[in-house]
Amino acid sequence: MKTASGAFVSFLASATQMVMAELYDITLADGTQLHYTTFDRKLVVGGTTYLPGPPNFKRGTVEEVLGLSKVGTLTLEIHSNPTDTIGGVPVLQKIVRGDFDKAALTVRRVFMDSSLTQQGTVIRFVGNIGDLDQVSRTMAKFTCKSKVEDLNIQLPRNTFQPTCIHTLFDSGCTLSKGSFAVSGAVQSGSTVNKLLTNLTQADSYFDNGQLLFTSGANNGHLVAVKTYLHASGLVQFVVPLPAAPSIGDTFTIYPGCDKTQSTCSGKFSNLANFGGFPYVPVPETAL
Repeated sequence: MKTASGAFVSFLASATQMVMAELYDITLADGTQLHYTTFDRKLVVGGTTYLPGPPNFKRGTVEEVLGLSKVGTLTLEIHSNPTDTIGGVPVLQKIVRGDFDKAALTVRRVFMDSSLTQQGTVIRFVGNIGDLDQVSRTMAKFTCKSKVEDLNIQLPRNTFQPTCIHTLFDSGCTLSKGSFAVSGAVQSGSTVNKLLTNLTQADSYFDNGQLLFTSGANNGHLVAVKTYLHASGLVQFVVPLPAAPSIGDTFTIYPGCDKTQSTCSGKFSNLANFGGFPYVPVPETAL
């Protein structure tokens, strides 16, 4: 249900002229908060500063239904030049590498009188940025889905299975991600598909882990690790890097977990929080 103050309702009912602009609040998975407006200048609304871009935003109509029978959707376009950046990284590069995946999105419309005095705002959409439908050198197009989609989950949440139901470093696992962070640097022979590094951990220690670049052309990029070999410090990625690494580029790497009881105990010494049931009968033999 959308509500508005009495003064705002009175303004909407009586004003013969008004100025409208849209406000976009985006929170990325890493916690970065972005605030943009379709207005031609900076706006401060409720203490938050909204920038006119670039990047610039354009949306389609909001599809809404009464009740929970259907997930509301919104088509969102982000227009940006190759030189436009967020945190030093080109906007479209951040989009392509997945930084906007599942980002929280709120779209509001602000109403102003002819002197640009703000009268109130109306929420138009609350949800998450979903599938990347189209991307070019200057534009990315998404399908966004309302928060109703969050109700589309399997219940009960936890199932009886041999492997751990927790995600490494989450609240169920209880381990601190920072405690397992390892710093390293790129060595000669590295490519977009693999790194040769100065790491010294045992084979497979970083398998299924994550690597975050802290300098160089890939600074801020988080990539999934496929395999790790001790002999050469070789780190192979699930998908290629967006840019070729250079010798000396620094990174922080985190180990992965195969969710087995032996790994939880031997690698992480965390057996007390193991969330699996290794002795549960397999379906074929269960009574």
